[in-house]
Amino acid sequence: VSVLEKSTGCPANDSVLEILESKNALLAKQNHHHQYPHCWRSKTPVVFRAMDQWFISLDRDGLRDRCIESIEDVSFTPEWGRNRIRGFLESRPDWCISRQRSWGVPIPVFYDQEDEPLLNSDLILFLADKIEKEGTDLWFKLPSDKLLEGFTLPAEWKGKELKKGSDTLDVWIDSGCSHRAVLKNMSDLDWPADLYLEGSDQHRGWFQSSLWTGMISYQKAPYQRILTHGFVVDGDGRKISKSDGKPQTADSYVQKYGADVLRLWVCSEDFRSDIPLSEEILGQIVRSYRTLRNTLKFQLGTLHDFSIDENGMPLENLDLIDRWALFKTNELVQEVTECFESYEIHKSVQLINRYCSGVLSSTYHDIIKDRLYTLDENDPKRRSTQNSIHLIFQSLVKLIGPLTPFTADEAWSFFISGREHTDTPLLLEDWPELNSAWGDESVIIDAQALLSLRDSHINESLEKLREEKKIGQSLDAEIELRYPKNDPISVVLKKRADDLAEFFIVSKVTLVEDDNENHLVVLAQHASGYRCPRSWRWVPELVSIEPWGEVSPRCAKVLSQKI
Repeated sequence: VSVLEKSTGCPANDSVLEILESKNALLAKQNHHHQYPHCWRSKTPVVFRAMDQWFISLDRDGLRDRCIESIEDVSFTPEWGRNRIRGFLESRPDWCISRQRSWGVPIPVFYDQEDEPLLNSDLILFLADKIEKEGTDLWFKLPSDKLLEGFTLPAEWKGKELKKGSDTLDVWIDSGCSHRAVLKNMSDLDWPADLYLEGSDQHRGWFQSSLWTGMISYQKAPYQRILTHGFVVDGDGRKISKSDGKPQTADSYVQKYGADVLRLWVCSEDFRSDIPLSEEILGQIVRSYRTLRNTLKFQLGTLHDFSIDENGMPLENLDLIDRWALFKTNELVQEVTECFESYEIHKSVQLINRYCSGVLSSTYHDIIKDRLYTLDENDPKRRSTQNSIHLIFQSLVKLIGPLTPFTADEAWSFFISGREHTDTPLLLEDWPELNSAWGDESVIIDAQALLSLRDSHINESLEKLREEKKIGQSLDAEIELRYPKNDPISVVLKKRADDLAEFFIVSKVTLVEDDNENHLVVLAQHASGYRCPRSWRWVPELVSIEPWGEVSPRCAKVLSQKI
């Protein structure tokens, strides 16, 4: 610091100036603003002092070159981590491993009166055996002679007065040896580690210190893959720092939103970059979470009267829309599995969100509600859908298990026992596997064609009726499909004529082959007839059945079996 700095509290500064002035030796005196190293945490000037230290030579026996070569056998996520750690390895000076602190792992060295050190492998092993039995405090509690009791000193050291050193090991030695402490001491674990996961700052820290110690001890990198994540920042991308004020804790968000919402937020972000956090972002996650939870809730509700042992059906007997839903689920299992295996966790969340909202909620669940709610409980179509949902639920809940474990386990408990808690947790179940029978695309070609027609033509015509205030919901409409004789879609329409009203969620579909048309034409209008209060479908006539009143003939048939 400058001798003119008043805040140093050092009277010697003023004395030095006085002496120089009294001897007419002070050439000039002025304030000079300059940069000076400061502690990043306390924001105060750093005072440097030169001391003897212990080092690991990184170039002895080709250690540095061997470490650089070894990272070519390590996988990096993201890949740029390889060049980052290589740069640190190439430029790093010898590793200073001693620290002057009152706590830590002691460096087991003794000094004579001339400060010559006594440190060899025999002494280290001797002291290690003692400390293993009595703990590291032994070094600090016992005097030097007691620590050396039972050890045979080298001839040149006998008779000398020895004192133990006060240096401790760099904490990066501690963390850098974690691979040995964990993996080499447990018979059910293998060395090297499958994965090292930490923040991007650890290329100069834990990743690197582990590599040095692994190479020194076992001539190999202690990990097969390094995965690097960014850091949490605020909604504006600014670093969240404790020194800038007390930040929000994870617990405060858990109390407000629940642990699974916080987990879903983490999983939905690309961890390779810094991760923004704000109330607005969490609000979006809450909406996604509700969709997921409502999806599970709906499926559990549809299975309330279903038993796979009593109501199970062979796959080939399932209805077209149910086979389509299983096909889409099989696709999801494959894509999410690939995402997990490549650590693209955020993409798996996107896939599951799209599946729940697009494939299930707005398509499959919407189509099957009529059969679930209005058909007889043992109707083959209804049981087909329950079989499908029974299978879909098991795959979906297992896929979300690592993302939202509390929600998944809660849903799983209700699924297997009808209770909130069971002794069979979901995460002990196997990961869902691909099913080749579900993935047979030839079986669901017709469903793909009808749903494509629904999305591209039918829904557009129905939306126009809504805008004109002619209908409220799609069941208020009936449609007429006019097409030329050789239109490819005509084959599917004729083949699936009985399923069209259900696929398009309207009250009636009429097919008209018209060679005057050059392409398919959709004519939509308000349905004629009477609205059934039970199914909400419009029919030509209603039938009276006590005690329910007037309903459609289809509903009357179902209700008559309950009298």
